[in-house]
Amino acid sequence: MKKILILVSLISIATMSEAQKVYAWWDVGAKVGYGLTGMLNNNLFDDRDYEHRLTSGVSYGAKAGMYFGLFNGITVDAMFSTNKQKFDYNYTDGKNYLHDVKWKNLDIAVLYRNQRDGVYIELGPQISLIQKVTSDDQNPLRVFRESDVTKYYNKNYLSAIFGVGGYLFNTETFTTMLGLRIGYGFGEMINADGKVLHLPTPSEVAFKDKATTAAFAQLVLEANFALGYYGKSSCSKRATLFSF
Repeated sequence: MKKILILVSLISIATMSEAQKVYAWWDVGAKVGYGLTGMLNNNLFDDRDYEHRLTSGVSYGAKAGMYFGLFNGITVDAMFSTNKQKFDYNYTDGKNYLHDVKWKNLDIAVLYRNQRDGVYIELGPQISLIQKVTSDDQNPLRVFRESDVTKYYNKNYLSAIFGVGGYLFNTETFTTMLGLRIGYGFGEMINADGKVLHLPTPSEVAFKDKATTAAFAQLVLEANFALGYYGKSSCSKRATLFSF
Protein backbone atom coordinates (compact mmCIF):
# COMPACT_ATOMS: atom_id res chain seq x y z
CA MET A 1 0.00 0.00 0.00
CA LYS A 2 2.84 2.37 0.84
CA LYS A 3 4.48 1.82 -2.54
CA ILE A 4 1.16 2.44 -4.27
CA LEU A 5 0.73 5.79 -2.48
CA ILE A 6 4.23 6.85 -3.48
CA LEU A 7 3.46 6.14 -7.12
CA VAL A 8 0.19 8.03 -6.88
CA SER A 9 1.99 10.93 -5.19
CA LEU A 10 3.77 11.71 -8.44
CA ILE A 11 0.35 12.82 -9.63
CA SER A 12 0.12 9.89 -11.98
CA ILE A 13 2.87 11.29 -14.21
CA ALA A 14 5.27 8.48 -13.48
CA THR A 15 2.67 5.88 -14.39
CA MET A 16 2.10 7.59 -17.71
CA SER A 17 5.78 7.81 -18.61
CA GLU A 18 5.73 4.43 -20.36
CA ALA A 19 3.15 5.69 -22.85
CA GLN A 20 3.97 9.40 -22.83
CA LYS A 21 7.03 11.63 -22.73
CA VAL A 22 6.62 14.39 -20.13
CA TYR A 23 8.66 17.54 -20.71
CA ALA A 24 7.16 19.79 -18.04
CA TRP A 25 4.28 19.97 -15.55
CA TRP A 26 2.79 22.58 -13.22
CA ASP A 27 1.09 22.79 -9.85
CA VAL A 28 -0.19 25.43 -7.43
CA GLY A 29 -0.77 25.17 -3.70
CA ALA A 30 -1.51 26.74 -0.33
CA LYS A 31 0.98 26.66 2.54
CA VAL A 32 1.09 27.29 6.29
CA GLY A 33 4.11 27.18 8.58
CA TYR A 34 4.80 27.31 12.32
CA GLY A 35 8.02 27.16 14.31
CA LEU A 36 10.93 29.02 15.86
CA THR A 37 11.84 32.55 14.77
CA GLY A 38 14.48 34.91 16.05
CA MET A 39 17.15 37.58 15.61
CA LEU A 40 20.89 36.99 15.52
CA ASN A 41 23.40 39.57 16.70
CA ASN A 42 26.81 38.63 18.07
CA ASN A 43 26.90 41.59 20.46
CA LEU A 44 23.75 40.38 22.20
CA PHE A 45 25.00 36.80 22.29
CA ASP A 46 28.25 37.96 23.91
CA ASP A 47 26.55 40.26 26.42
CA ARG A 48 25.97 38.46 29.72
CA ASP A 49 23.18 40.88 30.64
CA TYR A 50 21.04 39.57 27.77
CA GLU A 51 19.32 36.22 27.45
CA HIS A 52 17.39 35.10 24.38
CA ARG A 53 14.00 33.46 24.84
CA LEU A 54 12.75 30.81 22.43
CA THR A 55 10.02 32.45 20.35
CA SER A 56 7.73 31.22 17.61
CA GLY A 57 6.05 32.61 14.53
CA VAL A 58 3.59 31.66 11.82
CA SER A 59 3.46 32.02 8.05
CA TYR A 60 0.85 31.39 5.38
CA GLY A 61 0.57 31.89 1.66
CA ALA A 62 0.67 30.26 -1.75
CA LYS A 63 3.05 28.43 -4.05
CA ALA A 64 3.39 27.89 -7.80
CA GLY A 65 5.68 25.27 -9.28
CA MET A 66 7.01 24.38 -12.72
CA TYR A 67 8.80 21.05 -13.12
CA PHE A 68 11.09 19.93 -15.93
CA GLY A 69 10.70 16.23 -16.58
CA LEU A 70 9.31 14.24 -13.68
CA PHE A 71 11.34 15.26 -10.66
CA ASN A 72 13.18 18.61 -10.92
CA GLY A 73 11.52 21.99 -10.78
CA ILE A 74 11.40 25.61 -9.66
CA THR A 75 8.84 26.83 -7.12
CA VAL A 76 7.87 30.37 -6.16
CA ASP A 77 6.43 30.95 -2.68
CA ALA A 78 4.68 34.12 -1.49
CA MET A 79 4.16 33.98 2.27
CA PHE A 80 2.95 36.42 4.91
CA SER A 81 4.92 35.82 8.11
CA THR A 82 4.86 37.00 11.71
CA ASN A 83 8.20 36.71 13.52
CA LYS A 84 9.21 37.34 17.13
CA GLN A 85 12.23 37.68 19.37
CA LYS A 86 12.12 38.19 23.14
CA PHE A 87 15.05 39.20 25.33
CA ASP A 88 15.44 39.12 29.10
CA TYR A 89 18.01 41.69 30.15
CA ASN A 90 19.55 42.99 33.34
CA TYR A 91 19.37 46.78 33.61
CA THR A 92 21.61 49.13 35.61
CA ASP A 93 19.01 49.26 38.41
CA GLY A 94 19.75 45.58 39.07
CA LYS A 95 16.36 44.36 37.86
CA ASN A 96 15.51 42.05 34.94
CA TYR A 97 13.16 43.25 32.21
CA LEU A 98 11.57 41.76 29.09
CA HIS A 99 12.02 43.26 25.64
CA ASP A 100 9.79 41.93 22.86
CA VAL A 101 10.35 42.57 19.13
CA LYS A 102 7.83 41.52 16.50
CA TRP A 103 8.13 41.96 12.74
CA LYS A 104 5.80 41.10 9.87
CA ASN A 105 7.03 40.27 6.37
CA LEU A 106 5.96 39.43 2.89
CA ASP A 107 8.43 36.66 2.04
CA ILE A 108 9.08 35.69 -1.59
CA ALA A 109 11.21 32.59 -2.17
CA VAL A 110 12.44 31.14 -5.47
CA LEU A 111 13.55 27.57 -4.81
CA TYR A 112 14.92 24.59 -6.67
CA ARG A 113 12.94 21.46 -5.72
CA ASN A 114 13.60 17.80 -6.35
CA GLN A 115 10.82 15.41 -5.38
CA ARG A 116 10.67 11.69 -5.98
CA ASP A 117 9.83 8.46 -4.12
CA GLY A 118 7.68 10.32 -1.60
CA VAL A 119 10.43 12.77 -0.51
CA TYR A 120 11.34 16.30 -1.54
CA ILE A 121 14.31 18.61 -0.98
CA GLU A 122 14.40 22.35 -1.72
CA LEU A 123 16.88 25.20 -1.54
CA GLY A 124 17.30 28.74 -2.80
CA PRO A 125 17.09 32.47 -1.92
CA GLN A 126 14.30 34.40 -0.22
CA ILE A 127 13.69 38.14 -0.04
CA SER A 128 11.69 39.39 2.94
CA LEU A 129 9.83 42.68 2.53
CA ILE A 130 9.39 44.12 6.02
CA GLN A 131 5.84 45.38 6.53
CA LYS A 132 5.86 46.42 10.20
CA VAL A 133 8.10 46.16 13.27
CA THR A 134 6.96 46.75 16.85
CA SER A 135 8.98 46.97 20.06
CA ASP A 136 7.69 46.44 23.61
CA ASP A 137 10.10 47.22 26.44
CA GLN A 138 8.76 46.70 29.97
CA ASN A 139 11.50 48.80 31.56
CA PRO A 140 9.89 52.07 32.76
CA LEU A 141 13.30 53.75 33.00
CA ARG A 142 14.02 53.53 29.30
CA VAL A 143 14.16 56.89 27.51
CA PHE A 144 13.31 55.19 24.21
CA ARG A 145 9.57 54.49 24.36
CA GLU A 146 8.51 54.12 20.70
CA SER A 147 6.41 51.05 19.96
CA ASP A 148 6.27 51.25 16.15
CA VAL A 149 9.92 51.08 15.08
CA THR A 150 9.43 50.22 11.40
CA LYS A 151 11.27 53.35 10.26
CA TYR A 152 14.44 52.13 11.97
CA TYR A 153 14.54 48.93 9.91
CA ASN A 154 15.56 48.31 6.31
CA LYS A 155 12.77 47.68 3.85
CA ASN A 156 13.97 44.17 3.01
CA TYR A 157 16.61 41.53 3.73
CA LEU A 158 17.83 38.34 2.08
CA SER A 159 17.90 34.79 3.42
CA ALA A 160 19.03 31.36 2.29
CA ILE A 161 16.37 28.62 2.49
CA PHE A 162 16.77 24.86 2.86
CA GLY A 163 13.88 22.43 3.27
CA VAL A 164 13.15 18.72 3.29
CA GLY A 165 9.91 16.79 3.67
CA GLY A 166 7.60 14.15 2.30
CA TYR A 167 4.11 13.26 1.16
CA LEU A 168 1.24 12.75 3.61
CA PHE A 169 -1.76 12.04 1.39
CA ASN A 170 -2.19 12.00 -2.37
CA THR A 171 -4.74 11.52 -5.10
CA GLU A 172 -4.32 11.84 -8.85
CA THR A 173 -4.34 15.66 -8.83
CA PHE A 174 -4.08 16.60 -5.11
CA THR A 175 -1.03 16.22 -2.87
CA THR A 176 -0.39 17.14 0.76
CA MET A 177 3.16 17.46 2.08
CA LEU A 178 4.78 18.13 5.45
CA GLY A 179 8.34 19.36 5.73
CA LEU A 180 10.95 21.23 7.75
CA ARG A 181 12.15 24.56 6.36
CA ILE A 182 15.15 26.46 7.72
CA GLY A 183 15.98 30.06 6.84
CA TYR A 184 19.15 31.99 7.66
CA GLY A 185 19.34 35.71 6.97
CA PHE A 186 22.35 37.35 5.34
CA GLY A 187 20.91 40.84 5.01
CA GLU A 188 21.12 43.51 7.70
CA MET A 189 17.71 44.30 9.23
CA ILE A 190 18.58 47.57 11.02
CA ASN A 191 19.14 50.81 9.09
CA ALA A 192 21.56 53.62 9.97
CA ASP A 193 19.04 55.45 12.20
CA GLY A 194 18.30 52.25 14.08
CA LYS A 195 21.98 51.58 14.68
CA VAL A 196 22.35 54.98 16.35
CA LEU A 197 19.69 53.82 18.85
CA HIS A 198 21.40 50.41 19.26
CA LEU A 199 18.37 48.53 17.94
CA PRO A 200 16.96 45.85 17.97
CA THR A 201 17.14 46.72 21.68
CA PRO A 202 17.78 50.27 22.85
CA SER A 203 20.61 48.86 24.93
CA GLU A 204 23.76 50.16 26.54
CA VAL A 205 25.83 47.80 24.38
CA ALA A 206 27.95 49.46 21.68
CA PHE A 207 27.09 47.30 18.67
CA LYS A 208 30.30 48.06 16.76
CA ASP A 209 28.55 47.60 13.41
CA LYS A 210 27.60 43.98 14.10
CA ALA A 211 24.78 42.98 11.78
CA THR A 212 21.36 41.96 13.03
CA THR A 213 19.92 39.15 10.92
CA ALA A 214 16.85 36.92 11.03
CA ALA A 215 16.54 33.14 11.24
CA PHE A 216 13.75 30.59 11.49
CA ALA A 217 13.05 26.85 11.56
CA GLN A 218 9.44 25.86 10.82
CA LEU A 219 7.24 22.92 10.00
CA VAL A 220 5.47 23.67 6.73
CA LEU A 221 2.26 22.01 5.55
CA GLU A 222 1.29 22.42 1.92
CA ALA A 223 -1.63 21.29 -0.22
CA ASN A 224 -0.94 21.17 -3.97
CA PHE A 225 -3.18 20.88 -7.02
CA ALA A 226 -1.75 19.64 -10.32
CA LEU A 227 -2.71 21.84 -13.28
CA GLY A 228 -1.41 19.95 -16.29
CA TYR A 229 1.65 18.87 -18.20
CA TYR A 230 3.38 19.32 -21.54
CA GLY A 231 4.41 16.14 -23.37
CA LYS A 232 3.64 13.72 -26.14
CA SER A 233 2.34 10.19 -26.41
CA SER A 234 4.37 7.35 -27.87
CA CYS A 235 2.26 7.39 -31.05
CA SER A 236 2.60 11.15 -31.63
CA LYS A 237 5.46 13.17 -33.06
CA ARG A 238 4.26 16.48 -31.67
CA ALA A 239 4.19 17.60 -28.03
CA THR A 240 0.83 18.75 -26.64
CA LEU A 241 -0.41 20.55 -23.54
CA PHE A 242 -2.51 18.16 -21.41
CA SER A 243 -4.70 18.68 -18.37
CA PHE A 244 -5.06 16.10 -15.63
